[in-house]
Amino acid sequence: MNSIKNSALEEDQSSNEQYLLFLAGKVLYAIEALKAQEIVEYSTLTKVPMMNSFVKGVTNIRGNIVPVIDLIDRFNLGTTKIGDKTSIVVTNYRIEDTDVQIGFIIDEVHEVDKIATTDIRKAPEFGAKIDSRFILHMGKYNNEYLAILNTDAILNIDELSQLASRK
Repeated sequence: MNSIKNSALEEDQSSNEQYLLFLAGKVLYAIEALKAQEIVEYSTLTKVPMMNSFVKGVTNIRGNIVPVIDLIDRFNLGTTKIGDKTSIVVTNYRIEDTDVQIGFIIDEVHEVDKIATTDIRKAPEFGAKIDSRFILHMGKYNNEYLAILNTDAILNIDELSQLASRK
């Protein structure tokens, strides 16, 4: 009987994934929890000249210089208002054989929680406030759907490193 219970428990755990839920622009979003390397308090950023507006600068995190983007600006929805709970989510972005740390600014961390795979749906092709390539899936959380973000698209190093167009 124990083997049946253990098997059922393992099945239940494999049908749920952990997600980091956070607010950005007062909207609840999620990313796969394993994509977040760490979350740090927002600190002053050093500006990098001639970068796109959503690249807010760089910061020193444990001796590493980490570029930081404004997620709301990346979505073309304005800019993040810096407050007491503003944080930077640090992720690893893989370029060929190298991991590069990139951070993005959020309003505040909500929590880390599970979303059942049965509650995950395909992202809409249109109708979302943000570019559909930035949405990996839609997940049902507390009876409402939220966007599970595609960090690979959002943190695309080729786009981030493009110089701002001169006007």
